Amino acid sequence: MLRVIKIKNFALIENAEIPFEAGLNVLSGETGAGKSIILEAISLLLGGRASLDVIRAGSDEAIVEGYFDIKQLSWLRERMKEVGLDEAIQDSELLIKRSIHRNGKNRIYINGEIATLNMLQRMCEGLVDLCGQNEHQSLFKQNVQIDLLDRYASLNAQAAKVREQFQKTMLLREEWEVLKRKEEERVQRLEFIKFQISELKDAALKSNEDEDLQNEKKLLQSHEQRLQLVSQIEGALDGEEGAMNSLKLALSKAKGLAVVDVGAGVEALVKALESASAEIEEASSQTRAYLGQMDLRPGRLEQVQERLSVLTNLKRKYGQTVEQMIEHKTRLSGEIDLLENLSERLEGLQEEFATATRTLKKSAEELFLKRKKGSELFSKSVEKELKELRMGDASMCFELSFDEESDVSSWGPDTLGTHIELQVQTNLGEGKKPIQKIISGGELSRLMLAIRRVILDKGGIGVYLFDEIDAGLGGQTAFTVGKKLKSVAQFNQVICITHVPQVAVFADHHLSIAKQMSKGRTVTTVQELNPTGRREEIARMLGSEKLTPAAIKNAKDLLQSAQV
Repeated sequence: MLRVIKIKNFALIENAEIPFEAGLNVLSGETGAGKSIILEAISLLLGGRASLDVIRAGSDEAIVEGYFDIKQLSWLRERMKEVGLDEAIQDSELLIKRSIHRNGKNRIYINGEIATLNMLQRMCEGLVDLCGQNEHQSLFKQNVQIDLLDRYASLNAQAAKVREQFQKTMLLREEWEVLKRKEEERVQRLEFIKFQISELKDAALKSNEDEDLQNEKKLLQSHEQRLQLVSQIEGALDGEEGAMNSLKLALSKAKGLAVVDVGAGVEALVKALESASAEIEEASSQTRAYLGQMDLRPGRLEQVQERLSVLTNLKRKYGQTVEQMIEHKTRLSGEIDLLENLSERLEGLQEEFATATRTLKKSAEELFLKRKKGSELFSKSVEKELKELRMGDASMCFELSFDEESDVSSWGPDTLGTHIELQVQTNLGEGKKPIQKIISGGELSRLMLAIRRVILDKGGIGVYLFDEIDAGLGGQTAFTVGKKLKSVAQFNQVICITHVPQVAVFADHHLSIAKQMSKGRTVTTVQELNPTGRREEIARMLGSEKLTPAAIKNAKDLLQSAQV
């Protein structure tokens, strides 16, 4: 349920914190006091479109926050997972914050996590049942009528299972249609794929071949430079005045020195020169070996360049690297297998789809029969409520039929083959007609209340919000409406905006909306009413210009009558 809504710089509201309680919450006030502003703020929390017009004059930003207790709404936590708000899930609370800025940088936060408008709208669907003059037309929609019927007859779980069967059947059909289109293009596609595979196969691709060829190309292009450098190295080592001859001469002199000086120092010198001579000999050997490998094969550079050109052309069609082209060839081979066995797969899918369709139709028909039975009880229950709402001649029925013969693809995921039309009769002898063709606004308000009264204990809704659903009613009928709202509030939190005292007296929690001047500006204020304040507000709603003792007594009597 909705615990608190905070509103800042929103239309005429400068700063307000509005608490709500379990049971029936009533908001009352003079026409134009700002009750609709609160309704608009709540709508914004549920994903309504934001307009810069709601920002209070002189302010840059409007902020609306709502705190909901969701302990009893397990479905809402699942919905949050579905829309990608896993990080924002909490067991018992939901905090929604929206800010609207004049620079267009609007923000939505759900339990502190930033969210999109689409995520908010999907998550809040069903959190608050908004029953206002503008929302009544939702009752004209087939999916809404089906949902109300399924909730009344406790068929939501069964409908969800049939809906899952429907979705799986549609996936099979979609796959069949894709393969069917491929079948029509199969010959042409096969020829094209075989050409591509042939081209890739003839290329005899090797992993990392392009990199190896690029390295070889660089070596071949630097042949002259490398030959010149290695020749210079060879001359420095083996030339007449090269390192090898110089070391041999030095070693000979050192050995002659060792004859006349047998000391350790000369012996070490001889060993060092012998070691250096061996190292130079090894370097000379490696130089000659390198020279031996540098035989330039005639035309090799041209071969490498031609091969790289072939690979470059193939990359334009099949991938940026040789590895990607090899993978592409593998995928093409798999597609050939699929296309060559396409007819067999099509036949198998067709049989799967036919079997799934038969199962779906059987399940949908069973659901339809339960809907049919439930609709009769639902209609009788609503008619009973309407009689108590002074619509004694009114009757209602659901015209249901099952679309057994048509293609299941024409079904909707909500109706599942059931055609539904809510029909009503408001005056005796007129006969029943579709609801949108016959019912007036006031009658529709009472019908909406009657329906919600009938399904009040079915659960699943966080808050019922009634916006002047009692408009145009008065006297005993309005008093009965108040009783009905009170009964709905036994199982669900109800927020009701009303001008009618016969409804307001049933409130568990009464808030007064008023407009006043502050610092030369008009502001809307919200005040929780204590027992004294309630009596005064009811007296005002009864039409008393002054709070005389008689007016207060009338209000007190009306409040007491609501307690009986």
